[in-house]
Amino acid sequence: MIYFGPSRRLRLETYEQFRQRLLDETSAFIEWGLNNPSRVPRIPTHRVGVGDFSQRIKTFFWNYVFEQEFGPPGY
Repeated sequence: MIYFGPSRRLRLETYEQFRQRLLDETSAFIEWGLNNPSRVPRIPTHRVGVGDFSQRIKTFFWNYVFEQEFGPPGY
């Protein structure tokens, strides 16, 4: 697999290295989120099959998510 690390340098890694890196990153993010709940965005929900979010709400939410930097430092 090809991976651009934090330094943006090209690295080759095996499937097992790739898998372990993803598990480690996911674990670090979940742990950070649990320790910093005020810094994790609340994802709006509604009952399945009942209504829909307006385009305005969808646009606001996704703009907010993509403009923020969530996660532990270095990710």
